[in-house]
Amino acid sequence: MRILKIDRKNNFFEVVPDNMDDLWHLERIIEPQDVVCAKTERKIKPKEEGMEVTKENVYYEIEAERIEFHESSGHLRVLGVIVGGKPVELVEMKAHHSLEIFPSKETLVKKKALKNYQVERLEEAKQASGRGKTLIVVLDDEEAEIALLAEKGFETKARIRSQKSGKMFFTQEKKDVFFETIAKKVVEEAPQKIIFAGPGFTKDNFKKFLEDKRIKLPAFYLHTDSVGVTGLNELIKSGAIEEIIAQSQLAKETKLVEKILEELGRGSGMAVVGSQDSEKAIQAGAVEHFLLSDDYLLKNRKHAEELLAMVEQNGGKIHILSSKTEAGKKLSGLGGTACLLRYRMNY
Repeated sequence: MRILKIDRKNNFFEVVPDNMDDLWHLERIIEPQDVVCAKTERKIKPKEEGMEVTKENVYYEIEAERIEFHESSGHLRVLGVIVGGKPVELVEMKAHHSLEIFPSKETLVKKKALKNYQVERLEEAKQASGRGKTLIVVLDDEEAEIALLAEKGFETKARIRSQKSGKMFFTQEKKDVFFETIAKKVVEEAPQKIIFAGPGFTKDNFKKFLEDKRIKLPAFYLHTDSVGVTGLNELIKSGAIEEIIAQSQLAKETKLVEKILEELGRGSGMAVVGSQDSEKAIQAGAVEHFLLSDDYLLKNRKHAEELLAMVEQNGGKIHILSSKTEAGKKLSGLGGTACLLRYRMNY
């Protein structure tokens, strides 16, 4: 979940969901009488016969009456009455309408009261989707700009300059001091992931420096044409960070599915699959990670919701996998549900 803004004083939040997990969290947070706001594409009938139908982007504000997953698309659907929007001439006030919320769609929710547990759920969704503390380091052989990825842009943490001057030869000693200073600052920040970027070979040399020094960091390496603030902006606008976050989420899901297959292969009793055994483990409070495919969620909505509620109540971690990914397909092949356990179950 990407959180654009949480305003406790005025009781609203603005988010961009990343995946099905986030849609499930939003379904839990959005309540009847909340006003849900988002853009949608609407077909406009021609005023004169013979003219083509056109499409316009319309911003709707819907007072929610019902919140549900739309089974055919897997999107979250909010049904209710139009209470605002723009352009005004295309908005039919008080008419019933629906908004579909899906991954990557910016959505604003106005509430009568924004409760603490709802804010906590948003923050949990943010962490779960891989949007924890991400540090960006844009560098060349003259300077390194270090910034923390923020909800909108970045927050500068440090600017480190090398001892190189102009076109003077960059000695190995000076390079080591430069790299050591960068590494120290990065380690101090203790990020969950780091992106090193920049033009030329400096980032590659820095990677080798870390390997030689046996400094292990959760790092990704990308190219930018610029350094400094310009380089940071270039990286954010390129969409590369969003891609890394998506890849990280997919890697995490793949690792969980492979762990389940490994435990099943070993016969350790630390993993169960299928709705019947999953339900038994969940009821016993034995589940550490509960994996659910989105197609199972949509086809077995009531039962899936019961399982999800129990897992959440018992402090288990929930992962809703897209059946379009390789990990999701494997999970569907296991029956659509699987659990990694805290302890071995005795059936």
